[in-house]
Amino acid sequence: MNSAAVLHGIRWNLITNVIRRILSFVLLLFLASWLSQSDFGTFRTYSLILAIVSIFAVIGLDSNYITDPRRRQLNLFSFAQIGLGLGLLFSIAIALASSWLGSLYRNPELGIILRFTSLFIFVEVLRILLHNIAQMQMQFKLLALAETWNVVFYTIFGLAIISQFRYVWLYVLLFFLGNLVEALYLLIHLRLPPSLHLGRLMSLKWLQLSYANMKRNAGFLLNVSIIRLVNSYAGNAPILLLGTITNPALMGQYFFATQLIGVPVNMFTMSVGQVFYPVFALSDSSRTLQSIRSYTRLTLSIGIPLLILYAFALDKLIPVVFRGKWDDALPLLYSLIPYFGSSMLNDPISGIPFICRKPHWELIWNIISLGLRVLSLLIGIKISFVMAVLIFSIASAVMNLSFYFMSLFLLKARLMIAALNLIGWLGIIAALILGLKLISHSAYSMLFAVLLFCGYLLAVFLLNKAVSKDFVRILR
Repeated sequence: MNSAAVLHGIRWNLITNVIRRILSFVLLLFLASWLSQSDFGTFRTYSLILAIVSIFAVIGLDSNYITDPRRRQLNLFSFAQIGLGLGLLFSIAIALASSWLGSLYRNPELGIILRFTSLFIFVEVLRILLHNIAQMQMQFKLLALAETWNVVFYTIFGLAIISQFRYVWLYVLLFFLGNLVEALYLLIHLRLPPSLHLGRLMSLKWLQLSYANMKRNAGFLLNVSIIRLVNSYAGNAPILLLGTITNPALMGQYFFATQLIGVPVNMFTMSVGQVFYPVFALSDSSRTLQSIRSYTRLTLSIGIPLLILYAFALDKLIPVVFRGKWDDALPLLYSLIPYFGSSMLNDPISGIPFICRKPHWELIWNIISLGLRVLSLLIGIKISFVMAVLIFSIASAVMNLSFYFMSLFLLKARLMIAALNLIGWLGIIAALILGLKLISHSAYSMLFAVLLFCGYLLAVFLLNKAVSKDFVRILR
């Protein structure tokens, strides 16, 4: 049943994710023409602030609901009651602190936007709550459709409105209204447990029960919250740290580059990750390892090479499309490949320590990762912004691979075999990169690149039967 759920969920998420990413990519191209680099930096800083505050509002209650089968309904109710309440309180707190945050990031417009849209924190908590319910009910098709309606909403209205009124606050408003559309769609179509009615959610008596349940799981919740906070800051340190010492335009270049290079990555990691997490929580270690091995083969053989080809194509197309406006962001594309490539292995299985009820392992990993990434940025920024991003990306890749092997160790996998497999595939990927470099200055470089990639895929499918079988199973 779990294998069928995994394949069905991945298929639906892949199909709808392709649609969502195409729509988002089209909108991004238009926005890159309409808005300034500073506007892009403002949006990214705003979204990260709300994401970090949402971590404090959720305080790990979502992971406790998914990974603890003993009191699952009580955990869900505690999440709904306490999480939504904290979401409302933090919305008010951010509105009050908006001017200070604008000053911290040298961006007064950011402070104004935060003041009038802080209620989106409550919306984000509601969306996460409904996501978790859909995941645990194995409603992957419904979840995929909800996310698709989100993207369709803000893409259509973005193209219609921002083309006429080119303000970053409209981009912010439409993006997070899309999250509200997604939440409402799930709210209408999900089978919500009877306990989640308004009267009980507002009850002080039930609040005491929720609080007692939260105290019972305080250690786990604290570990999860700290892990997410540290991980979120570490992964977005180029914005959250360098944003306080550089200008919004550089943040906009970084955001533009990460959005472009992240399109194929997110297709893989988001589609697979939100399916893997609840299914792994219900599966034994052997089935979990089998799924991870299949995903690893597909990622190393197809996913990462596709990412490299994609970066190569962007380097050729962006100067033509934007006539030099975003040329300063092009070196960042190649600098980010180690980060995003390793994320394809790491992100979909990031819930393994939680599932194994060993969140402190991930906490230690996150603290080391944060220190290494911050140090890499501080060293690199003394040379240039691009060098800071490159060193950050390499440090992130090292930590992502260490997390991957830590997860396999928790599942009692044979690490030596996994390491040798990884080294073999990285050698093949390095050869592909060398081939692309040799043809990069040719007049027909894109044509040669596509032919080289097609030849590579043909060789992989013919010589590695395991990859062929994995690929066919996904398409069935």
